[in-house]
Amino acid sequence: MAVTESEIHLYWATGCTSCLRVKEFLERNDVSFVSHNVVQGDNTTSDPADEAAIGVRGVDPEIIDEMAELGLPEHVPVVRRGDEWADGKDLEKIADLVGIEYDAEPLPVEELRRRLDILLDTTHQYLEQLPESELKTHIPNRPRSYADLVQHIFSLTDVFLMHEAGVSMDSVPRMEHCWDHYSKVALSTYGQSVQGRLDDWFEDPGQTCDWSETADVFWGEPTKHKFLERTTWHAGQHVRQLEWILENELKIDIDEPLDPDLWEGLPMPEQVWNTD
Repeated sequence: MAVTESEIHLYWATGCTSCLRVKEFLERNDVSFVSHNVVQGDNTTSDPADEAAIGVRGVDPEIIDEMAELGLPEHVPVVRRGDEWADGKDLEKIADLVGIEYDAEPLPVEELRRRLDILLDTTHQYLEQLPESELKTHIPNRPRSYADLVQHIFSLTDVFLMHEAGVSMDSVPRMEHCWDHYSKVALSTYGQSVQGRLDDWFEDPGQTCDWSETADVFWGEPTKHKFLERTTWHAGQHVRQLEWILENELKIDIDEPLDPDLWEGLPMPEQVWNTD
């Protein structure tokens, strides 16, 4: 397989928030790249082994094999230049890899927590408006159901709490649940549990947290402060998608639309969806 030193390659997946963010980051900085979408065009659901390997359903096995041959990690987004690569979740490392400047500071912890609380509350509100009969419907251009999307929003905060509880984050976390997530009651109960544990954490261990400490995660070396920032904006992007689904796919009027001020100061993607 020929490898050139100057050509930039982006490995990404439809519907992946981090993928959309790094794609926009490269485009905004006029960085040309070769695009590799790991999700198959026909949305074929991969077998359990493929899904476990990359953390995404419906992957194209040829692209996954190519990534393995190149020594790339088993997740997306990934940006490669020659024999070097960087995890797409870390824009600072991407900037260094492709030769552009990047300097951004996260919002204060208290503000991030405030916005995360709003996003979790909004997810519950949108879940109430989501018809139970639509929970198995897939989001656009990716084999991820509406139920998966809601669960994923709550699980992002759960992953942060798992990290703070000492759970290893050396690979994509596998969220194993014994309940039926095609149930609004079950999804709501899970979300309430996550919010309760988040409140408990901030009221006790969070009071003495060293936010400048490096988080032990598989995708880079962010501070805990930046890990919380990622948790917040990542959840926010998916709540935007849930709102879009209610309004555009299901033609449901939103009781309380998201306030655009929620995104001020957060490193959000500009688009809600990325399909190409």
